[in-house]
Amino acid sequence: MARRPDDPFESINLLLRRIQNEVSSPAQAVMFEQEHDYPLIYARGPEEFQYYITKARELDFIETGPDNHGYRLGLEGWRRLKELEEDRTQSSQAFIAMWFDDEMKSAYTEGIEPALDESGYDPIRIDMEEHNEKIDDRIIAEIRQSGLVVADFTGQRGGVYYEAGFANGLGIPLIWTCHDDAVENLHFDTRQYNHIVWQEPVDLRSQLVDRIAATLP
Repeated sequence: MARRPDDPFESINLLLRRIQNEVSSPAQAVMFEQEHDYPLIYARGPEEFQYYITKARELDFIETGPDNHGYRLGLEGWRRLKELEEDRTQSSQAFIAMWFDDEMKSAYTEGIEPALDESGYDPIRIDMEEHNEKIDDRIIAEIRQSGLVVADFTGQRGGVYYEAGFANGLGIPLIWTCHDDAVENLHFDTRQYNHIVWQEPVDLRSQLVDRIAATLP
């Protein structure tokens, strides 16, 4: 599950990424609805959300937009995001994209999770039956902070394809997995990737450990 940031800087980093995800040019500003947006950076409420905005402004990470509407990234904010992208290569966080169904529970608890633990990664997964815009923003922020993404395509969930594609576009190391009875249903655009094809969770675990060792230092 997604964890709460350890310190205010992590929440401020999430705030910067939120703005980055929403803008198409550096001059563009983002309007926040603090009553609804505070969970995006794991704030405990609108008051704490405002605290992070205030501190981000004091650090010159963000500035008010045109006519004092909304907030946009300042030059120091863009510099900070560049540093975070460089730091990501050293991140021990591994984002899990998969079908969160009861029949996949053992695949995670007996396969993916112990394989990542053994390989020195901290797995993070966001379980929601329905992904609305706010949850998608959180997913994007967590993927950006991850040094590895594991995507299991069993169940052919659209969200898994989306998350894997986003990670692939960022150049984050991505490991593709799928249960053997679902391989024939893989989308033709992704079949060329070397998937770990598994039958039992223990099989998934051993193959994933080997693939991580072969893929990453």
